[in-house]
Amino acid sequence: MKMKKIIIIFLMFSVSYPAFSQSLDEKKKQLDKLNEKITEEQQLIKEKEEQKKKKEADLQKTQKKKKQADKKIKGLKKSESETKKKLDITIKELEKSGKQLEGLNILCQKEFYELAIAHYQGIIFPEKKIDSHLLASLILGTADMINIAKGQKTDIEKDKKKKNRKYEDIIWSRILTKKKSRKYSKQIGSLEGSITKLDREQQAANERKKQLEAEAAAIDELITKLQSDIMTEHFTYKFSSPKLIWPIKGSIIRGYGEHKSEEYKVSTFNNGIDIAAEEGSGIVAVEDGVVAFAEWYNGAGKLVIIDHQNGFHTLYSHNSTLLVSKGEKILKNQMIALSGKTGSVEYPCVHFELRKRGAPINPLLYLE
Repeated sequence: MKMKKIIIIFLMFSVSYPAFSQSLDEKKKQLDKLNEKITEEQQLIKEKEEQKKKKEADLQKTQKKKKQADKKIKGLKKSESETKKKLDITIKELEKSGKQLEGLNILCQKEFYELAIAHYQGIIFPEKKIDSHLLASLILGTADMINIAKGQKTDIEKDKKKKNRKYEDIIWSRILTKKKSRKYSKQIGSLEGSITKLDREQQAANERKKQLEAEAAAIDELITKLQSDIMTEHFTYKFSSPKLIWPIKGSIIRGYGEHKSEEYKVSTFNNGIDIAAEEGSGIVAVEDGVVAFAEWYNGAGKLVIIDHQNGFHTLYSHNSTLLVSKGEKILKNQMIALSGKTGSVEYPCVHFELRKRGAPINPLLYLE
């Protein structure tokens, strides 16, 4: 239940019915509490602003890192393409060198074969003179060419291995940089979400601060009006039975008393209890009395206040339909309204308060 609704109801109740107004000292204490809450909201707003600035600075750094990573990826792609072209050329040169070496090996084998034939022919046919020295010289020349070709091929293989390693390093570097870029993108999204959330929280804190300031101003005005002596009356402070019946059957979704919010570092005080109820369920008076108020009232929505003429009043708010009117005499267990979600609530419920001389007290001490 929002604090705005609680305090507004209390102000209406106090001004309209001085017989059950809180004492001047109580009002001043309430004003002090509001001022404390205003200070808390101001501190929260300051903290949210500092957090937002830090997140924005982190966002700028991350955006810069992502920009650098994307630029690096672009450069790596270019280097990768150029290195691949050079590697392909080297591979072709290696293939060409291999074919050349293979051809020289074949030539050398052929020359050895011819030299062997010439040698045996010289033995068999001495009269035929064959210049075996020339053939041997050719073989030696071919062998030299083979050694040169082997050396060239070895150099090309080393060059290929070097370029291949460089190509693989570039690919791996691009993959890692791309991962970083995706990581930065996620961080940017998260930071932008955090900044948006901080904006909403800061705006909400500002709104709460404005409401609290307005409420504090209203109470301050009321305190001025209460400077004169307050008339007192004698009441029995007794009901017709030891315990009151419940206004409606249901589970309590928010109890009486102070409720602290760790998230927003602020606390609110619930002057009554909130009971879950299906919309349109019947709400009954907990005791005999006279209707003091029955109409729409700001955050309370459709509100009923019953004066039990014994020093106690009960309040029933957020109703969908009112079944009684001001001045009407009410009997215990008489249906007075239908439950709803009017005013400042998002779900159907009944906000029930019990006030003694205007001061809220825990209804659970009196209910069955």
